[in-house]
Amino acid sequence: MSECILIVEDEQTVADIIAINLRLEAFDVKVALNGTTGLELAREGDVDLIICDIMMPDIDGYEICRQLKKDKETGDIPIILLTARTEVEDKVAGLEAGADDFITKPFSFADLIEHINMNLDRVASKCVSNSLTGLPGNIAADDILKAKVMSGEQFSYLRISINHLRPYREVYGVDRFENVIRFTSKTITEAIAEHGDESNACYLGEGNFSIITTPEKAEPIARDILDGFDCALSDFYDLKDLNKACITTFDRCGAVVENPLMTVSIGISSNRHRPIKSHWEAAEIAREVLEYAMSFPASKYEIDRRLEQEK
Repeated sequence: MSECILIVEDEQTVADIIAINLRLEAFDVKVALNGTTGLELAREGDVDLIICDIMMPDIDGYEICRQLKKDKETGDIPIILLTARTEVEDKVAGLEAGADDFITKPFSFADLIEHINMNLDRVASKCVSNSLTGLPGNIAADDILKAKVMSGEQFSYLRISINHLRPYREVYGVDRFENVIRFTSKTITEAIAEHGDESNACYLGEGNFSIITTPEKAEPIARDILDGFDCALSDFYDLKDLNKACITTFDRCGAVVENPLMTVSIGISSNRHRPIKSHWEAAEIAREVLEYAMSFPASKYEIDRRLEQEK
């Protein structure tokens, strides 16, 4: 069955040209010549992707994004905004409204098809779990965070990193490295289960994970993850490395490098005490706090409390 694409464009000629070319590519096509009709068609179902103009007389593309992304029935439909503008502010506004992609007029049809296929592939990949951890990956993590920001609900975003993982892999090999990743994934899912099933965990690669949960559960989950990892640390290392509390590697010049044992750091952002307008902002705040947590020698979590302290 062909994917169905909804075109929301108030210029009849532009809508017709896009529709004709999409049908030649074997897509099913629906056309709405205003925002109100576009919302109605999207909510009827059977729409896999939406191409939407920003500037329309009744409801603009930003508002269409906001309404559809807040609705559980339509929130996962990728939306490509068509714009005649190239200003960064317009794209930021689109991202804050929930848009998945942009294409600037005038555009080539080949370019449009590339954007369409990329976004359809993105949706398909959300259903694929990482084979090592069994958790969703980077794309799903972005989409889950974006949906949570758009919902307006209070949330906390945890960015989790296993520190000193690269030298561990160099010394102990791929199999034991993968065992550490699997164990950490299991520890994370068990911590989430202990505090309810409202949280979403994803594996971002290279020993990095993310969780989206409620502000009340963020710290208890973080504490359980750190405790679980630290309690199992002795299982990961040979006795000689545990006794000296480091592992030895060599740099490119052959000089000895003593590397600390692995720890886990967690950075937490939340919209409980400060507004967060986009998933990028939530991720960036968590990354900044994570970097601070990583500056400590032991496993540690940190929460962004800057606005809370100012109050």
